[in-house]
Amino acid sequence: MRLFRGIRNRRRQAIGFDSHLRGPSFVMEPPPRLEFSNSSGGWLDCSASGSPQPTIEWLSVDGTSVGDVSGIRRVLRNGTLFLQPFPAQAYRQDIHSTVYRCVAGNNVGRIISRDVQVRAVVSQSFKVDVEVIGAARGCTAVLKCIVPNFVKDLVRIVSWVQDPSFYIYPSLQGGELAVILHRANGT
Repeated sequence: MRLFRGIRNRRRQAIGFDSHLRGPSFVMEPPPRLEFSNSSGGWLDCSASGSPQPTIEWLSVDGTSVGDVSGIRRVLRNGTLFLQPFPAQAYRQDIHSTVYRCVAGNNVGRIISRDVQVRAVVSQSFKVDVEVIGAARGCTAVLKCIVPNFVKDLVRIVSWVQDPSFYIYPSLQGGELAVILHRANGT
């Protein structure tokens, strides 16, 4: 009987010891995407709870730990990855257009967040061109707005400037415009 109580007491002590340990769980997991302007910068928050309190680190797309890059990227003590505002000439694809993951870990375990696709949009001038796909007097002409490839997925054509002698009918074709040419006297 005494042996049984000793085993039971040791079991309670072991359970009591382990009960205060808890692996990490995310309190705030970063979003799947972050798009930001080079003039504003961006940040990714990540926090976790556990016992003992988990530490936070960030991984790059290749799984290596990321750290501070002077004037461009900082890993803050609270677990936030801060992508600082930067001039256009300081753009780095490996920092500004990549995938990051947050890792929370303590001596009980480690968890890794979903991938976060980060993309910095660099403010810069660009010029759009107009392509005439076909036109004949009295018929419909189709004009297409040509946006440079480096900003194409960031630009949406919302309107065309209308000259008083043109009737403009918007197209659902994404940047195309149908125009019927008329003379000023209506013919």
